[in-house]
Amino acid sequence: MVRRSSLAAVIVALALGHASPAYPKCARVLLAPQLITHAADPIPAGGGVLIGFTETTDDSAEAFAGHDPAMNADWTLVVGKRKTRPRVEQLAPGLAVYRPGALRGTRPTQLVLRDGKGAKVGAFSASARADAASLPAPTVKRITATSVAQNKGRWRGTVTTAIAEVDQIPDRAAALIVYRQDAGNTTALTWARVAVGSTPTIEVYASPGKCGSEPDGLTAPAPGETVVLAWVDQFGRRSPLSATAIVK
Repeated sequence: MVRRSSLAAVIVALALGHASPAYPKCARVLLAPQLITHAADPIPAGGGVLIGFTETTDDSAEAFAGHDPAMNADWTLVVGKRKTRPRVEQLAPGLAVYRPGALRGTRPTQLVLRDGKGAKVGAFSASARADAASLPAPTVKRITATSVAQNKGRWRGTVTTAIAEVDQIPDRAAALIVYRQDAGNTTALTWARVAVGSTPTIEVYASPGKCGSEPDGLTAPAPGETVVLAWVDQFGRRSPLSATAIVK
């Protein structure tokens, strides 16, 4: 006769012997806004505050769940002493510019961008005067997209990367946007931050894989697609579009 305690021990041992191997779980990854404009640089006429996105495990980013973290209709700009709603333009999924509208006077105006809870995102100065700075259209040497199947434990999926090779990254460029061009229409697919002096071979897309996350609509250009590219400066001003290129 097998005692109940002994029988229970046998059952536990059998269960452990046939249990699936344990795999580490991912931390919960959320998306949050990320300030790109430098607070020390005056915003010229036509420019604004450029906001991108970043991944985080901070639960406070739950407030941005369910929408593009760069697009926030409840954010406000304090222009001088006047609280206003900025003009928000989505440049690409996960990339937006918050513009103050027309400014008056010759002296710099102080701006403060605040989130929906009133917290300060950044403080800036802005001018009503246009500057002479402009970005040239990108000169694209090639753009490629590669997809590789991965099998890591219980996770099976495809990881896609896209690389754009340009002649050089110009002064004042802060980001590079890739657009699909179809019948004369352009649709922003993806973008990447850039820095002057960095390699002109730019990873413009990398799928988040098992544990990552990305804004809705962010996608890699597909092989065979026709694309055009544009630089964006830190104030959200876009360069002319590049010549068309076919994704390899």
